Amino acid sequence: MYALLHRAVVLTCLALVSPPALASGAPQSGGGGAQPTAPPVDALVERALARAPSLAARHARVDAARAAIQAAGTLPNPTIEFEYRDFNFPRYTIGSEPMSMAGASIRQDLLSKGRRAAQRQVAEAEIGQRRAEQDVVATDLATEVRVQYARLFALDRERDTLADASQLVAMLEATAASRYAAGQSDQASVLRVQLEQTQIGQRLIDIATERYGVQTALNRLTNDPPDTPVGTVAALPADTPLPDTAARPQPDAAGAREVVVRQRDVDLAGRQVDAAREELRPSWSVGGGLYWQGGLDRTVVFNVGVDLPIRKDQKQRPLIAAAEQELHAAQLDLQDSIADVRARIARLTVEWRAAGQQIDRYRTAILPQNSAAFDATRSSYLAGRGDFASVLEEFRRWIEVRIDLASREADRYAARAKLEALMGPSGNS
Repeated sequence: MYALLHRAVVLTCLALVSPPALASGAPQSGGGGAQPTAPPVDALVERALARAPSLAARHARVDAARAAIQAAGTLPNPTIEFEYRDFNFPRYTIGSEPMSMAGASIRQDLLSKGRRAAQRQVAEAEIGQRRAEQDVVATDLATEVRVQYARLFALDRERDTLADASQLVAMLEATAASRYAAGQSDQASVLRVQLEQTQIGQRLIDIATERYGVQTALNRLTNDPPDTPVGTVAALPADTPLPDTAARPQPDAAGAREVVVRQRDVDLAGRQVDAAREELRPSWSVGGGLYWQGGLDRTVVFNVGVDLPIRKDQKQRPLIAAAEQELHAAQLDLQDSIADVRARIARLTVEWRAAGQQIDRYRTAILPQNSAAFDATRSSYLAGRGDFASVLEEFRRWIEVRIDLASREADRYAARAKLEALMGPSGNS
């Protein structure tokens, strides 16, 4: 009679160990009540773009370059000189000597049309460069928000899986204790399942610590206090096919924002070379003065000046050579950036596709096979043909499979976010 009662208890407990959730592979709630849901990732991206100080600083630098363009090509300030001429000094001879007079003159240095245009083009190129840098900061910010969001998703799925596992371990412990009391198992089974429960609790604490670190990183991106709670990430946005540009043997990197920045560097360096060459042209100046010679006598002076290019080889030509080297360096940086972006696009494309293939394999094969293996091991244990260690091993694999699936889903989403950031606006789907 006792044996029949014990067998009924074991059957009941092990039946509870394999609820419908095991067959479907979907982790249930951790039993701690409904958790607040995190806002959609796009809402967090918009919040980060609107509030991040780093992006606001880039906006300010663009505004500074726009303000500076008003001064580009402006003539230098004129120079005024006051003059006193006295023939036969220290005698005062103004009015008695034609060479003695007092007055003032003004001189204005001129800039050639080409020189002024070159200065304005340099200023405009600086605006383009800073705008490109601003776009890179905005893109990096949005991408990092999405990556941290994916990390939260993986941690939340692992936490929920372990919370469910904790309840199942409690049922396993009751089964092991019941069989040990009936003399059908040893005490090691009870100790093993207790150790499993302890390790699950340990991992849950680690997850809470890791999640707090990701939360603070995400709040840093959105410029919120570190302790601002971020709800549970229950799901990631649906995946979509990649643009055709990513499938090419040589992905198109021209639209990548990093490449655009390097191209703007080349443009700016080229404008600076043009401006340096314009400095070889003659510099002219005009001036005039009015002098008093005593009584009603007045003298008016007009003059035109031009600089003497006697130091161009020592001054201007080295500056032109330096500007040309900067242009060459910028062109090399552009080529390096294109190669780097192409390599990263190719690598991330492979990672994204591999993650998708593995996710499909998990959902269509590994999860059902794992559930079937767990059920078979459980049945063998009930029938007395298996041992508790096998049940525990399959249970651990049940946990690992579901955690690994969530991790691969997060990896695929993060790879997709990085790809879209690299491919630029034309590459976004």
